[in-house]
Amino acid sequence: MFKPFYKSESHSNLMLIIVFLPLTLSFSLQAKEVTMPYKRLTLNANLEMAEGKDFNDGMVLILHGYLAHNKMEIINTAQQALLDNARSSLAINLSLGIDNRHGYHGCSLPHRHIQDNAVYELGAWVGWLRNKGATRVTLMGHSRGANQIMVYVVEQKDVEVTHMVMLAPGAGDDINKLYQERYGKSIDETLTYALKQIKAGKGDEFMENIDIPSCPKATISANSFVSYYSENNKFRQFNSYLPKSPIPTLILAGTIDERQPDIVELLSPISDGKHIKVSVIEGAGHFFRDFNIEEAMEAAIEFIDE
Repeated sequence: MFKPFYKSESHSNLMLIIVFLPLTLSFSLQAKEVTMPYKRLTLNANLEMAEGKDFNDGMVLILHGYLAHNKMEIINTAQQALLDNARSSLAINLSLGIDNRHGYHGCSLPHRHIQDNAVYELGAWVGWLRNKGATRVTLMGHSRGANQIMVYVVEQKDVEVTHMVMLAPGAGDDINKLYQERYGKSIDETLTYALKQIKAGKGDEFMENIDIPSCPKATISANSFVSYYSENNKFRQFNSYLPKSPIPTLILAGTIDERQPDIVELLSPISDGKHIKVSVIEGAGHFFRDFNIEEAMEAAIEFIDE
């Protein structure tokens, strides 16, 4: 049975205070930052161990969205909700090519990170959990992170990874349409230029003043641009890639997702109600704010326990 994230008692002033504290605060005494060396970099993650539980009692490995981090509200609150229900979790930070990265990867920073690196770093953390004795790992990802765990699950097939939970995945978003609406031009022009740079052996060189969907006038390498924004990359082939998943999958979708207003309709053809399930969270946006993440974690825990 799922225990509510917050409980209020009319005769308890302390509990009333807790109810109205910002959701971004964490009350866990078990929180611990852990680090790991990886290809000349240091990776870090936030470990939340439920009281009386060990790694072999089950772990949830959580991945943030594009350019984000493991302390943003949706990740922090998800970890707290899991912890309040005796579930241990590890929320990782992708390095994005930065040593011991914390916080957002700002738009003003050069972008040289490659999307496939997310798969490799996920593998490193699954290996870390394996070495700690974990035998049952649920991968949970938000937004682009959901698509990245999808590719990982299909390509790696680790025996320890038993379930996948995807929060607001990219389920068919038209990147060219979004780009056109924001910048008044097609993304194809920049993509063509980036591909020419790669063909000329200049894939690692930076391109200046490049508009990318989340950052105008960015500095980004051609390799990075193509890895994220090519129409053909596997991270965006949701309808064809997800059915290849060898493990049960739950997709959590909000009815008012501002980034994908039609996400519920997009998910309908791919859900069979058994191997791939969809749970619709009424009133939830792309970031599952306020109590929406609580409802989402309730659905996730029920799914993992099936």
